[in-house]
Amino acid sequence: MKLSHFYATFSIMSRLIIKGGKKLKGEWPLSGNKNEALALIAASLLFKNGLILKNIPKIKDVEVMSEIAEYLKKSKKSVLPPELSSRIRGSLLFMGPLLALTGKAVIPRSGGDKIGLRKIDSHLEVFKAFGAKVSSNEILLPKGKRQNSSGVKIWLSEPSVTATENAFMLAALTPAKTTIKNAAGEPHIVGLGRALEKGGVEIKGLGTNFVEIQGVKNLKKTIHEIREDYMELGSVLVLSAIFGGKIKIKSKETEEYEKILEGFEKFGKKVVQENNYLKILNNPKKNSSLEKNIHEISDGPWPNFPSDLISPMIVLATQSKGDYLFHEKMFESRLYFIDQLKTMGAKVILCDPHRVLVSGSSKLQGTHMASPDIRAGMAMVIAALAARGTSIIDNAEQIDRGYENLVEKLKNLGADIKRE
Repeated sequence: MKLSHFYATFSIMSRLIIKGGKKLKGEWPLSGNKNEALALIAASLLFKNGLILKNIPKIKDVEVMSEIAEYLKKSKKSVLPPELSSRIRGSLLFMGPLLALTGKAVIPRSGGDKIGLRKIDSHLEVFKAFGAKVSSNEILLPKGKRQNSSGVKIWLSEPSVTATENAFMLAALTPAKTTIKNAAGEPHIVGLGRALEKGGVEIKGLGTNFVEIQGVKNLKKTIHEIREDYMELGSVLVLSAIFGGKIKIKSKETEEYEKILEGFEKFGKKVVQENNYLKILNNPKKNSSLEKNIHEISDGPWPNFPSDLISPMIVLATQSKGDYLFHEKMFESRLYFIDQLKTMGAKVILCDPHRVLVSGSSKLQGTHMASPDIRAGMAMVIAALAARGTSIIDNAEQIDRGYENLVEKLKNLGADIKRE
């Protein structure tokens, strides 16, 4: 079995030093979708005849997931190496493939962003629907029982992305039909589904909340190209909006990002496409009314505005006219990073763990910060680039988990940034 990927070298406990206020302009090349890559690395266990992945991002999370996959392929075990699984939330994605192949999986102590409680109840709903028995942290699913099933019906209590992905992977090697209600439909789930279809699996309703999957006994050899990372796209659009729209981004799949692009209208911006490039422009009609109302930005399951872009959008609000209420509904700790924006001079009020009020526009001053998670870290980078003076961002390896070659890409735009 062949898994095509690259490893990047990251220093432990690294920091970014940024001198803000530089004019940024140029072209930004998007990397492959991080979350699609993680799911497909886990799914690679299912492709006994080979899975070749293209456009894999060179990021830390991909490296860790690849190491776990390599360990499982060599050891033939159902237990993930704890020193690796504790570093990444995506390690939960190996449970579906392990149950499909061995009939046993041990729930890993997964790591990842510290943005609040992230329960695995939806995953257990999936496994129990296939006939699995859960005892303590061990899940057992006899292969014969699963194959003799007349059909599997799953009704998720919430549209969990990783639970939906685990359902897809377990269903792929289940000959009976699997029906999933309230499935998540993010672009990276569609990417996983497309790869499974190339392997021979029949999927109806891909990208919707009602999905039917007809599995196979063995997956065919497959070559799959990972699509662009729309979280990176949204983050860079925020950067471009702050720096006068001088950054253009090549994008192939803009029709899927309607709610993300609509979000910029509340800041008096308009996203336009020219020759396969996205640019962000001022919208005079919207600008005239920005200070008259409080504008609310809230997240929700796809295709609504994604939670992962709330943090960068908060920084955009600090640099925009008007008042903005952000309602982050999914994770109770994602908004705590705003205390560090306050030290920069941002006018922000944490109303409760899920809501923050931002009054723009603020003149930010460089300061010393630490990144608590991927998206907050990227938000801090954007704030530091917009600020006067020098900022230091510790724990930069958190940002490396989600953004490929970030320092070099920013330097190519004219940023004064270095890693230590």
